[in-house]
Amino acid sequence: MSTCVIVFKEKLAAKELLLQLKKAQTPILNCDLIKPLDNKKEFEGLKIETSEEVFINEVNFDNFKLLNPSLALKDRQKTLATWLIPFGFIAGLSFSQMTDLKTFADMGFPNQLEKLLGGLVGMVSGLLGSLFSAGGINQETDDDLRALRKKSEGGFWLLILELPIEIEPPWVILRETNNLEIITLRKE
Repeated sequence: MSTCVIVFKEKLAAKELLLQLKKAQTPILNCDLIKPLDNKKEFEGLKIETSEEVFINEVNFDNFKLLNPSLALKDRQKTLATWLIPFGFIAGLSFSQMTDLKTFADMGFPNQLEKLLGGLVGMVSGLLGSLFSAGGINQETDDDLRALRKKSEGGFWLLILELPIEIEPPWVILRETNNLEIITLRKE
């Protein structure tokens, strides 16, 4: 998918853009409006008076996974853990059975638990692998995230549009709106 971040001074302009995109029948996979981090201003009460509904998710900057690397890291860790923990258990169990080592029996554990304890050690290895290997992946560019955080701290609204990869963003409509900047984050 292609992800664009459009920066607006006010919420109303973002909603108007969404109405224009809807009229143009632009296929949008996901649309999120990020509230400004500036808490000094009051932004509530802005509504568009139309009969059409604008479907939009309004979230905080720090609660959005694409803009918060720590949330993305936790998500990758959970995904890796669902695969690595069971495979670690099976690998530890298999290794204990193939080698017939008496590692845990020498430590005072009953001989019947040798293979099960080997599986548990493999399971812990899978958990540690998921925690450390997920941290080595950096999907976002730090410069773009810092720039977007500064915009949000400055009181600007961020509209994040996710479009299908085969669809080019509607540049004509985007440039006609009252936006400050358009940032393309990634293509997957």
